[in-house]
Amino acid sequence: MKHFQTILIFLLTTGMALAQTDSLYRQLERGEITEKEWYLGTLKLGKVSDESNGWVQYYDLVDFNSKLYKSLKKKSGIIFHIPNKYQVIQSNGNRYIQAYLFNLTDSTVQIPRMDATIYPIESEFYLKKNWVKVKENTSSTCGNSYWVQKLAPNSYLSILVSNHDISFGKIKVRQRVKLKLGGQALESREVKALLFPNQLKLLVEKLN
Repeated sequence: MKHFQTILIFLLTTGMALAQTDSLYRQLERGEITEKEWYLGTLKLGKVSDESNGWVQYYDLVDFNSKLYKSLKKKSGIIFHIPNKYQVIQSNGNRYIQAYLFNLTDSTVQIPRMDATIYPIESEFYLKKNWVKVKENTSSTCGNSYWVQKLAPNSYLSILVSNHDISFGKIKVRQRVKLKLGGQALESREVKALLFPNQLKLLVEKLN
């Protein structure tokens, strides 16, 4: 009975959010609100995209005298690193987590790619005392989208992980990003997702 009530509450809440989202869209069509106001309105109603992408920005050789290299806790192996100042806000307003993938080994590493992104990648939130996968890549229907990039020894990739929809709220939720390279899983340090109350509420309700 309790489980049924939980499902009913979730459906009612989701239905109300959908109706309110439709109302926001009508306001946008009438020119009563801007696109930015419409988007923030949908987030406040609880919208969280289930899609995550890791956009590869560039490839470079490691500068062993750089602040970036010196900031690494480990100085060997395959390292998925997120710096202390990780939030990137581009000129168009898009938001990302700055991350780096280092190859500090003696061998070339094969990096699976999908078009301009690294694949697969996912984001997990710590909800109800468990790590829960909330976001991941969507697959491509085009086989030509998939390819392999070679990451030479002592080189790295700069990666921007999308977090636009989870960076405007005030509720801090533990988040980590995971990559898979062959049979190896690489896990970032924890960062913070910034959620609105309804975003957190709907994510937790989906777990019931």
